[in-house]
Amino acid sequence: VSLQDEYHERVMQHTLQEAAAGRTPNPDILCNSRVKFGCFFDMIDENEFDFVASGHYAQLLRDADQPVKLMRAPDPVKDQSYFLCALSQSQVQRLLFPIGHLQKTQVRELADHFE
Repeated sequence: VSLQDEYHERVMQHTLQEAAAGRTPNPDILCNSRVKFGCFFDMIDENEFDFVASGHYAQLLRDADQPVKLMRAPDPVKDQSYFLCALSQSQVQRLLFPIGHLQKTQVRELADHFE
């Protein structure tokens, strides 16, 4: 799925406007909430996919009848929870982070093992 136009419209234009106004927006945060898990979710049929897996280093805490909580990854160098902080609850509820509980070295070991 190509989302280049959406990225330009929803992230780059805003980033350039904010920079021109003397502010320093974070395009990575905008991309996650507006494109990767924004218009991408809008483009796929919600009834077709219950979840979308992402390779981000972050964790989700799911407790019955509670909002899903975004948590840090155990690897402080690779943790990406900060870049996911602007996601809405409806976005977070549909996400899976299958490597978020691992250290980067563990991911490399698994990749070598399954190669």
